[in-house]
Amino acid sequence: MTNRKRLWYIFGPVILAFVLILILFTMPLGSHYSAKTEQRAAASLSPVIFKNQKIKQQALSDKNTRYVPFFGSSELRRFDNFHPSIMAARYHNYTPFLLGQRGAQSLPQFFNITTIEGQLKDKKAVYIISPQWFVKKGILPPAFKYYNGELADLTWLKKANPKSPYDRYVAKRLLQMIGNNGTVADNATKIAQGKPLSGWNKTVLNFRLTLLQHQDALFSGLQLDNNYDRFVKPKVDKLPAKYNEKQLHKMAIDKAAKDTDNNSFHVKNSFYTKNVKPHLKKLKNSQRHFNYNQSPEYGDLQVVLNQFKNNNTNVMFVIPPVNGRWEAYTGMDMQMYYRTVNKIKFQLQQQGFNNILDLSHDGNKPYFMEDTIHIGYAGWVKFDSATSKFIEQQQPQPHYRLSNQFLTQKWANLIPTQQNLNQFKVHELDK
Repeated sequence: MTNRKRLWYIFGPVILAFVLILILFTMPLGSHYSAKTEQRAAASLSPVIFKNQKIKQQALSDKNTRYVPFFGSSELRRFDNFHPSIMAARYHNYTPFLLGQRGAQSLPQFFNITTIEGQLKDKKAVYIISPQWFVKKGILPPAFKYYNGELADLTWLKKANPKSPYDRYVAKRLLQMIGNNGTVADNATKIAQGKPLSGWNKTVLNFRLTLLQHQDALFSGLQLDNNYDRFVKPKVDKLPAKYNEKQLHKMAIDKAAKDTDNNSFHVKNSFYTKNVKPHLKKLKNSQRHFNYNQSPEYGDLQVVLNQFKNNNTNVMFVIPPVNGRWEAYTGMDMQMYYRTVNKIKFQLQQQGFNNILDLSHDGNKPYFMEDTIHIGYAGWVKFDSATSKFIEQQQPQPHYRLSNQFLTQKWANLIPTQQNLNQFKVHELDK
C-alpha cells in the first residue's frame, strides 16, 4: 500500500466529516415547510417539534393560517370528538399548535418558549397548568431530558444574563436536571454563579447553535406523528355544521355515556380495562398522602411567567380538575388539592395574569373527564367555549408586574393559608 493510500485511510474519514459539517454549516436556513407539514406539526405532539424551533417558528408566523400555541401536558393527547384541535378545525378561525405531552411541565416549557419568543411577542396563548405537576421533587431529570434539547439550551444561554435572578434560577435548575458535564453545563455553571460567558464560550456556543439550527431545518419535518390525519380530520365532520354549545354538550354526554359504561368511575372503557381494573384493589386509598402544596414547580412556573411578561404575551391559564369519583376511591385530600389551586392562582393574579379558567371544581360533573385525571368529553366543550372566546375576541392589554419573591424557596415550600398568602401580596410600590 502506498503512503498516499495509507494516509487517506487514516485522514480521509476525518476530512469527509469536516466537509460534511462545513456543507451543513453553510447551507441556507431558508427552507420552507409546506402548509401540510405545518398542519401535521401542530397536532403531532412530537418531542422533536418541542425541542427544536424551525417548524414552530414558521407555523406561528404564518399569516395564512392562524396558529395559536397551546402549552400543556398529557391531556393534549386525549383526541376525543371535542378536543380543541377538532373543535377549532370545525368552528374557529385559528388552529391550536399543541406543545407538550406527558411530563412536559413548566421547566421544559420554559425552554420550549425560548425557541419561539419572536412568535409570542404581543400574541395570545393558552397554558394548561396541572396541579399534579406540583409534587415535592418537581419534574424528574428523565422526564426533563426527554423534552429538553441542546438547541433550546443554547438559544437560552446566548441571551442569558448572569445578573438576572431568573436566569440564575434557570441555570441552577438546568444543572440539577442534566448534571455538570458538557458545554451546556459549563456555560450554565457560569450563569448560575453570576459570571458572564467569555468570548471563547460565546464563539463555541454560536458555532454549535448554528449547526443545530441547520440540522433542525433539514430533518425535523421528517419526524412527525400524523395525529392530524389519524385523529383530527376523521372527526371534524362528526360535529354539527353550526356551533351550538348546548347541543355539543349533550352530544358529549351521550358519547361519554357509551364510552364509559363498564365502570362506576366514568372513565373510558379501554383505559379502565387496561390501567385500572387489574390494579383496582391496590389503588384503594393510594392517594391519601399526595401533597402538591410544596414543590420547586412554583419557581419553574415563575420563570415561564417571566417569559410571557418579557414578550407581552396575553395568556389564558387553564387549571383542569381531577375525576371526583376516582379521587374519592383513592382517598386524595381534596382540601389539599384546592389549596394548591389557590396558591397557583395567587401567584398568577398577584402578577397580573388574570385570564384564568379554573375548572378544578368540575371533576364531579357528569362525564367531564376522560379518565382519572384528564379532561375530556363535556370538559373539552367547556374548555373550548372559554378558550375560543379568549382567542377570537379582543382582550385588554395585560399589565404584568413580576415579583422575585415567587422564585424563592420560601414561596415554593409555603403551605398556603390566607394568612400565609398575605405576606406575598404584590403591593403597589412593587408593581
